[in-house]
Amino acid sequence: MANVQVPVVAIGAFGDSPVQMTCPHCHQTVVTQVDFSSGVFTYLFCGGLFFCGFVLGCCLIPFCFDRLKDAKHTCPSCKTILGVYKRL
Repeated sequence: MANVQVPVVAIGAFGDSPVQMTCPHCHQTVVTQVDFSSGVFTYLFCGGLFFCGFVLGCCLIPFCFDRLKDAKHTCPSCKTILGVYKRL
């Protein structure tokens, strides 16, 4: 019986910056493409600013910063979603 080696892809924790990894779909080593979208943390931060008195549009400031949004990592080659980093 021959020893069969199975490649193991170690997937670390995703953050808000691109990571280099091997795509499990197209098997290429890529740097992920990061797209930001508003998540629970963004809306909670907006609500917190609203209740603190920032009512004249200033409570919408969290929607302008990527550091307060969720990050979706995709493969630039095959467009497969590789992971999502949620703030909350």
